[in-house]
Amino acid sequence: MFELTEQITIDGKAYRIRSDFRVVLEIFVMLQDPELDDGDRTEALMQMFYVDRPQDVKAAIEAFASFVDPRPRNGRKRPGLVDWEADFELIAAAVNHVLGSECRALPHLHWRTFLGAYMEISPDSLFSRVISVREKVRTGKKLEKWEREWYRKNKDLVDLPMKYSEKEQALLEEWT
Repeated sequence: MFELTEQITIDGKAYRIRSDFRVVLEIFVMLQDPELDDGDRTEALMQMFYVDRPQDVKAAIEAFASFVDPRPRNGRKRPGLVDWEADFELIAAAVNHVLGSECRALPHLHWRTFLGAYMEISPDSLFSRVISVREKVRTGKKLEKWEREWYRKNKDLVDLPMKYSEKEQALLEEWT
């Protein structure tokens, strides 16, 4: 409960994990790769996260999900407002502010420590502003006058890039 775990127990057996925030973020990026199918994603997750590979893949994936977000899910999927790859510079700056040090310079920063800092990001940070405007734009809510102006000047921060597979990209290029 109070320790930063370096292992996960599945069916009564402990499995060592890679707990550094960079590994978890690389997994998040990999999971969004349009070139990979579900089997490839599962295999990559197992290799990237687990030092000792569990036999029960389904339980291992559930354990990973609980590790990265221990909050109860109540069956609902949350809409994605954050692109961990595209937003990383903003996230890192905000997390650095909370931690009082450069997270990327640390040889190891446990995911839960990173997540705790992430949850404490100031509502006045640039990252928080981007997410607030992004959510309003995505849900069709009216932007305040200052938000409209800020969004116009910062669309590259707010609008997330579309990710296409090579086939989809080729088809788009063919059409345009």
